Amino acid sequence: HKKAKRYIATMPECADIAERIEILSLPPYSPDLNPIERVWRIARREQTHNTFFPDLQTLTDKLDNYFARFRDPNSKLVTL
Repeated sequence: HKKAKRYIATMPECADIAERIEILSLPPYSPDLNPIERVWRIARREQTHNTFFPDLQTLTDKLDNYFARFRDPNSKLVTL
């Protein structure tokens, strides 16, 4: 992560934006600053908490159906 700006500068497809990018470092462990952690927290609470799944496919299907609702912008994602 510390080498990100230098890496971006070497990428030809990023040449037009490399100078305008500002890299902001997050603390090593910062789940509250990472939006995907919030999405997973809600998914666990609403879909998998305290639930037994007989096999991995059942769990995968349940989560796939849940995350399919997030393909389009919605009020739940806006709050994150």
